[in-house]
Formats: sequence, C-alpha cells, structure tokens
Amino acid sequence: MNKSSHSFQGLVAAPHTPFAPDRSLDLRVVEHQARFFLDGGVNGVFIGGSTGEGPSLTLAERGELTRRWVEVARGTSLGVLVHVGGNCLSDACELAAQAQQCGADAISTMAPYYFKPTSVAELIDFCAPLAAAAPELPFYYYDYPAMTGVRLPVTEFLLQARERIPTLAGAKCSNGDLTQLQHCLRAGDGAFNILLGCDELLLAGLALGVRGAVGTTFNVAAPLYQRIFTAFQEGNLAVAQAAQWQAARMVQILAGYGLVPASKAMMRMLGVDCGPVRPPLPNLTANELGALERKLVALAVLKPNP
Repeated sequence: MNKSSHSFQGLVAAPHTPFAPDRSLDLRVVEHQARFFLDGGVNGVFIGGSTGEGPSLTLAERGELTRRWVEVARGTSLGVLVHVGGNCLSDACELAAQAQQCGADAISTMAPYYFKPTSVAELIDFCAPLAAAAPELPFYYYDYPAMTGVRLPVTEFLLQARERIPTLAGAKCSNGDLTQLQHCLRAGDGAFNILLGCDELLLAGLALGVRGAVGTTFNVAAPLYQRIFTAFQEGNLAVAQAAQWQAARMVQILAGYGLVPASKAMMRMLGVDCGPVRPPLPNLTANELGALERKLVALAVLKPNP
C-alpha cells in the first residue's frame, strides 16, 4: 500500500506552528520542538491541524512546514502525519502530493467545512482524489465535528471508503464519542488504526482498545500522558487514573484561556518559544499569562520560574 512503515501508535503530538513576533513562519523552532518531543516519549507528529493553526496558513506555508518537519524528523523515531485538508480539493491534492514527494509518513484530512458534505458518499467523493494524490502514503480521516460542523458516522465512512481509497489506514477521532470509538475500533474486524483525538479521554480510549492518540497537550505534558500509557499497560489503574485526572484538570485550565493560545504560551514557559498565534485567535495578556502560570504550577504540571 505504501512505503511508510510508521505505525502511529503511542503519543502523537499535534505541534504548534512556530511564528516569529510578526507572525511569519519561524521554522528554526521545529528542531527544538522535535527534540522536546523525543525527550518526552512522543512517537509522532500530526502537523498542520487545528493546534497547528493549519487553516490560518497559506498553501505555500503549509508546504514549507511539511518539508521542515520531514527534514528534522528524518533519522529519528518521529513519524510525520500531515494534515492536508481544507475547503479547496485541488489545494488539498497538491499538499498531499507534496507530502509524499518530500517523504512524509502519512496524510490526513478533515471534512471541508464551508460547503459541507451531507452524506458519507459525498465525503468519500472529496477524500478519494485527495488520497489518490499520494498513493504511497497511508490516509487517515480526521473527524472533528466541533470545528467542521460535519457529523457523519465515521464507522460507515471507514467501511465504505476502503473500496475507493486503497490507502485508507484509519481515522483520527476528535468527536469525544466513546460509543462511536468502539465501533470504529472494530470496523472491518479491527482493520483500521483509530487515533484518539481527545486528551481528556486517553485512559478511556486505552481501555477500549486504542493504541495511539493525537493530542494538543502532548506538546506540553508528554511525560504525564506517557505515565497513563505505562500504568495502563502494567495494570496499575490507580496510577493511570490519577495521571488522567491531573491531565484533565490541566486541559480545563488551558481551555479556559483558549486551548491553542494557552498551550502555545505554556510551551514558551517550558523553554520552547513557538511565538504568537494568528488572528482570529487572541494572544494572552500579561495578566492572563501570570494567572495561567500560577495555576499550572499549583497543578504541578509546570515548575515554578526561579
């Protein structure tokens, strides 16, 4: 099916796209992000998605971001899964072809979110040519109805799309629906790799059979989530539950300030400065930054600034 051998299991971070103070790309930071992830036990990256502010990037910037991540990840254990989707199919096909050409490990797309598909068949009509533009790469459907407004059964997509998308590898499920997650995990007798996209539900996903997850807060707290994985695998449910509860409270704190801007600010507090966010996302004020830091320190997910 493809040349990629990366399995996309374990922790897959959704990296922030690094910007300079003027909000232009600052791809020098990617090397620091990659090292930080590797030190924290991250196995892969999902670039250009929601956390990466993909819809706020130009087509050229998305291509540059892909090339840089592939270049930095080469020779490491990090797999590179590239979100190539958008509202324009021809642009998405171009990004998919570029991802294959530069050596990415897999591609993904969310549903178009302006003119929305209203049936699984229409969604497949959008995804099939996109996947065909990178015929050597595994293809993942990215289900995020809270952002796209497209609420179609992922299980039905997987079962129907495999006839037209031979590279279909699985789905990234960010819908928070654990019942649907179970159906996806068992679709086609377990033929698909289902990546959980809800950080607060990692332990629940593992209990249901998930083997990999993509997370915004894996950027800032990969060791905490690795503790959940390890404790679950060792059968130490109490430790896993305690770590998941700490993670859930961290997500709640960050979400209170806007998950993407706040997690990007937390990355800077951890020593990896990914710069500001782009409009319409708001950057945190000085007062908000101070309050956020105090809360994260109190939760013991951030060390006090000496």
